[in-house]
Order: sequence, then structure tokens, then C-alpha cells
Amino acid sequence: MQVQERKAGAVDLEWSVRQIERCRYPSGLYSAVPPDSGVIVPIYRSVWIRDTIYTLLAYEALGDIDRLREGVYALLDRVLLRWAYRMDWRIVEGIPEHDIEYLHPRYGSDGSEIYTELWGLRQDDALGLALWGLARWQERYGIFRNDYEDFHILQKLVWYLDRIDHPNVPDNGIWEEEGPTRTVHLSSVGAVAAGLTLAARVGVKDIPERLHRETVLRLLRMNGRESEHHATDLALLTLLWPLGGDLPLPKSSQREMVERVERELLGARGVVRYQADGYHACGGAPPEWTMGLGFLALAWNSLGEHDRAVWYTHRLQSVGTPSGELPESWCHDPSHDEFYNSPLCWSHALHIVAAVEIERRRATTTPGAVVGGALEPEERGA
Repeated sequence: MQVQERKAGAVDLEWSVRQIERCRYPSGLYSAVPPDSGVIVPIYRSVWIRDTIYTLLAYEALGDIDRLREGVYALLDRVLLRWAYRMDWRIVEGIPEHDIEYLHPRYGSDGSEIYTELWGLRQDDALGLALWGLARWQERYGIFRNDYEDFHILQKLVWYLDRIDHPNVPDNGIWEEEGPTRTVHLSSVGAVAAGLTLAARVGVKDIPERLHRETVLRLLRMNGRESEHHATDLALLTLLWPLGGDLPLPKSSQREMVERVERELLGARGVVRYQADGYHACGGAPPEWTMGLGFLALAWNSLGEHDRAVWYTHRLQSVGTPSGELPESWCHDPSHDEFYNSPLCWSHALHIVAAVEIERRRATTTPGAVVGGALEPEERGA
């Protein structure tokens, strides 16, 4: 399908699949933004553990388990197993003196470590998400090739998180922040809590009681606040999807968080990460992240609010660039056409999952409906 054949700004399921395919390197790893993008901060050609898990969730939603397996094996062989010695050292020695000694969250196209432009090297959410995702795919598809390396990496991740004293030491969180925003993040605690739940379910034998107890207590005591720095954050939506079903959070608390994000952070073309976010600020205000619309769609879907989920999926489909790419973010001012880092494969992955999940629900109630078909945007009121 040629760009000129598309309706300007429209995004459909097949197109989103093509965008995340652009992100796959010959190594099998996935970049944050396709390396051939014309709108990219060069560092976004890197491979993030977090982005990879979300991208692979799109293949799971599509039922493309072969592509899912390929992505898991690339992540294991080129990142987690290759650099497992960093986990081994922390398991032996505990919290490092220098952040570079943590397991890195970001890599080169072949899985090599990156030693330039270093920031935010402690990202507990990424490791919790990896633990959760790998255990999930082992439970559902028997994804691991063997016990002594593939499966054992789950055990190492658990031990590593225990020895770096999660959740009592500040981390950089999902947005890789430094300074005053480096603190304990509820989204990181939630990712680890969900990961521990799945790890136990697939048979990881040694889950330290201290780690489990303090992670769950911190999750509950933070009372829906992302951090001491700010209460409301787009990252809170991860505690509804994809992690909500594996967390001991009541539906009332989950609903309160999504309503608060919707009320305080929703914009015209996306969701602000948090108030006073200075990254790519445009006109003195934070940018609006397209992935936030996907998270809202999936959050409401997880709460059983099908109509609201459909509305946010359609809204996400409508905020593409003229060529149909979902950028990382748009300037907050709708009169400005400025956007950043496009296409963000994470955004397209969320669009795929939301579209498939909503179509699947529609297929259960509509005779003859086909799961996985593209959804056509329609005019809806806010």
C-alpha cells in the first residue's frame, strides 16, 4: 500500500503492523523508531527492553506466535543471556556504586551495550515487565527452549531485583527521569509485582519473601500515586493494561487512576506524561503522547467499558501524521503541526492490541464478524 493511497492521518491495523516491521533489525531486535525514519532523535534507533516487550505483545494479540518466538529469542540471546553477568555481579554484590553497573535498559541494533548518552540506567519497570512478559509467554506458549538458560533467566531477574533492593531504592522509571523525578515509581513497583506473580505461576522456585512482601506493601501504600514527585502520570495506566489482571489492586482503585489520568492529562492529540513534563515541550507546555490514547483504550477495555475503549481506539487512529504514522508525541497546540520521533513503534503496537481486543469482543456478539479486521474511524462525540 502506497502512502499516497491512504487517507491523510488515518491509521489501520495492517498499516500499524507494517510500521513495527520497519523497526525490526536483522538481529531480530526492535528499535524504538524505525532507523529509516526522517523524524527521529538518533538515539531512538536504539533497542529498549521495555519497547521490545510492548512490541511483542502486538504479535501475541495478532496470533503471530512465530514472530513472537523470534522476538523473544532475539531478546534472550542478544541481550538478557549475553549480558547476564551484570545480573550475576549484582546478585553477588548488591547495589552498585555506579549506575553503569546495573543491567542496561537500552542497547545497540545487535544487542551491544551503549556507552554514550547514558542516563536513567536503573529502570526497575523494564525488568519487571520483562519478567512478566517472559513468564506470560512461557505459561501460554511454552516459549522457552530449555530450563538451564532460558527458564533460569526468570530466576536471575527475581534474584537481581531482590539484591538491588527493589522497591526501596529510587529508580528512573518508565520515562527514564533523573533529578527530582528519580524516585520510587508506582508503575515500576506494579511491573515488578506483576512479574513476581507470573514467575511464581510458571514455577520459579525462589522468590525471596522480603522482595514479594515489600513490593506488594509498597504497591498498596502508594495509594494510586505515581511518586512523591507527582501523583498523576500516564504510566499509571500500565497498572490496568497490561498488568492489571496480575496485580492485587481493586477495580475501584484502577478506575480512579484511569479517570484521574483522563481528567488531568488528556489532550487533543494524545496524553501528557505528567504536568510540568519538560521533554519536547512546545510553546511552554508538555507534548501529548499518542501512546496514551492506546493505553486509555486498553484501560477502559480492561474495566469492561467497551464503548469508551472503542472511542479511544478511533481517536488514536485519527492522530497519525499525513503519511499515517503515529509519532511519539504532538505539540500540545492543535494549530501546530510539530511532532516528534515518528513512527513510534510502541504506539503502533498499542494500536494493534487495542484494535484486535475490541474486534475480538465485537466478534463474540456479532455473527460472522472477523477477528483482526481493520477498524474504520467514525465520528464520535467526546
